[in-house]
Amino acid sequence: MLFEETIVKESPEAPVGAKRHLPLSRFLPIPAVIVIGAGVTLAFFLFQQASEKSRLKSEFASLASDRALVIQDNLAEDFVEEELIARYVWASSELAGGDPGLFASELGRIMDKVTEFKPDDRIVAFIARVVGEGRNNFEAHARSGGDGTFRIQERSPAGSLAPAAERAEYFPVTIIKPDSYRGRLVGFDLASSPILLNAIERAIDSGKVTVSGAADFPASPPGEPRAWHFLAVYSRPLVAGVRPPRSELLGLVGICFRIGRLMEEALANVTPAGIDLELSDPSAAPDRRQLYYFRTRFGEAGAVPADKRGWMSWKTAIDAGGHDWILTEYPTPRFLEIHRSLQSWIILAAGLLLTAAGGAFFASRTRRTFLVESLVVARTNDLALEIDKHRQLEAELADSKSILATQVNRLNRRSREIQLLNEMGDTLQACVSTEEAYPVVALYVSHLLPGTAGALYMSGPEDDLFVSSAEWGTDRPSASAFRAEDCWALRRGKAHLVGTAALALPCSHASKLEDQGSLCIPLSATGKTIGLFHLVGAVDDAQDLAISVADRIGLALSNLMLRSDLRQLSIRDPLTGLFNRRYMEEALEIEMYRAERRDTTIGVIMLDIDHFKTYNDEFGHGAGDEVLRTLGELVLTCMRAGDIACRYGGEEFILFLPETSAQVAAARAEDIRRQVKTLDLRAQERSLGAVTVSLGVAMFPIHAKSREALFAAVDACLYKAKAAGRDRVVVAEVE
Repeated sequence: MLFEETIVKESPEAPVGAKRHLPLSRFLPIPAVIVIGAGVTLAFFLFQQASEKSRLKSEFASLASDRALVIQDNLAEDFVEEELIARYVWASSELAGGDPGLFASELGRIMDKVTEFKPDDRIVAFIARVVGEGRNNFEAHARSGGDGTFRIQERSPAGSLAPAAERAEYFPVTIIKPDSYRGRLVGFDLASSPILLNAIERAIDSGKVTVSGAADFPASPPGEPRAWHFLAVYSRPLVAGVRPPRSELLGLVGICFRIGRLMEEALANVTPAGIDLELSDPSAAPDRRQLYYFRTRFGEAGAVPADKRGWMSWKTAIDAGGHDWILTEYPTPRFLEIHRSLQSWIILAAGLLLTAAGGAFFASRTRRTFLVESLVVARTNDLALEIDKHRQLEAELADSKSILATQVNRLNRRSREIQLLNEMGDTLQACVSTEEAYPVVALYVSHLLPGTAGALYMSGPEDDLFVSSAEWGTDRPSASAFRAEDCWALRRGKAHLVGTAALALPCSHASKLEDQGSLCIPLSATGKTIGLFHLVGAVDDAQDLAISVADRIGLALSNLMLRSDLRQLSIRDPLTGLFNRRYMEEALEIEMYRAERRDTTIGVIMLDIDHFKTYNDEFGHGAGDEVLRTLGELVLTCMRAGDIACRYGGEEFILFLPETSAQVAAARAEDIRRQVKTLDLRAQERSLGAVTVSLGVAMFPIHAKSREALFAAVDACLYKAKAAGRDRVVVAEVE
């Protein structure tokens, strides 16, 4: 046998010829070598696997990002095309009159001129505005036009079409394109769909083309999600900067398009590279969020993405014409097969071979040692003493294990609390508003402080009023709001504990819960109290943890409030560096009041780039942006300290010159006009040619005494400059 030998010397413990065996302790070096070798090999293997995983993730993120940029650019071009069709219809001089039926008929005739219109991809419609009082007249007019059973309809809970419920306004659909639907008044009320109604209201409010989320529409072919473009149409021409009353709204031009078609065109020139794509709408219902799914063309039509846990999936937001969609990219087995390396498995195989060789070496050494060792005989008395000592040590070890188990449980609980605290902090940081953060607080506090109930009170419109914003637990506080004077913690500016271990009066807002115990912790930010963290129940042992939770909540909520405040400070146009239109309106009001107090004048210059559309059409939108950017920089160099330059919209700019005479304002406009003509602009190493501008000049209060009248006066001067041949300055005349 390998580990046994015949005894050749007599001893009192073993007779001659008896067999003896190697103690198990002698085997320890062999498994130790195997364990150490296997452990080192496994460590290198896991390290290499982690590196491989990081490399794969990096390569996947790079490829996914490049594909997302291509898709975004292609989708942007498609949305621009949709918007141009809508604006072409809206701007046509043939669309006139206040009769919605006549408007729809004229709209259909104009759409016949759109040569590249694809009826399978788009449905063009006119959506009339029908007030609630005029519903019967509208339905009677439609029935007299040929549809004897026409009703304004909506989708019932069962899914069929039924007469629409009573509303203040209706938006029924008239199909213009394709030809198979022309003249057919479907009567489906888009106001019955919250998704479509939201987009319609945004189109009316902004005066611009808006895009809806994915929604059903009875007249569209089934099987694929669709979305809408909307553009408001009024009974009279629009004046720049003036929003017509809602009573003059005829309706809207609507284009219903297939989301799948847009994605197919966007993916036409994209290499699959073993990556699946999913397009979803986060604002839609859970069962309708998926808008499109692209399967890679590597012969894996039935394959499910290998990575559904998300360690390599990549997400980004796609701007769908003012409505965000989410693009998610998944790696397939083909991607992993192409990009994966076998280096980690080679390291594992080599390490295991070396470990086996080391184990064999130590086994040979152990056998040789065993052959030269003599037997060791332990005396019985010594063994008895050792047994007693061993029993004593076992008793001490049992006590130590009990103490250690208690400490381990405490540490595990503390580790869990820290983990939940960190998760709560990360989740709160990911929130975009305080309203979104309140459910997060309720969710995590109920797990961090089990056995308690409570509420989060936030400072209301009045600084001393605190309103319940989040609640958790079963025995919740009854007070939904209270004054700061009703809480000892808010009065003292620190935590207030009422329990068995604290001698304190209960707060007025929690007096009914004093037998349970309560804890109030004020939440402060930048020296101001923003809220109160209130607990009831067994709060004596949870005070330290509750304070930590409250501090983390207060910090996260203060950051969200600060982030909200910073968003309101955005007042500049990102392209030109000039002030935006919102700031312009606020600043003009202030300057007009100041001029009235000081009895001074304000010079107003409106500037418009001549033939600006030519730059976009001939040289691309990048060239148009370069013209706008350069002109913005030139305008800034011509301004005095205290003057205000704003981008009014598109290629129009407005300059306010406080305490300036008409002669100075006209001279300043002429100076800008001359300097613009000297510009030498280039795009992609091509000269853009001479750039000219037309300018109108008006004075407050000489030519107008209100903001609307002032804009109308300077706009009229600009129109005269355009009509007179452009590249000139026209100053308003005193009537």
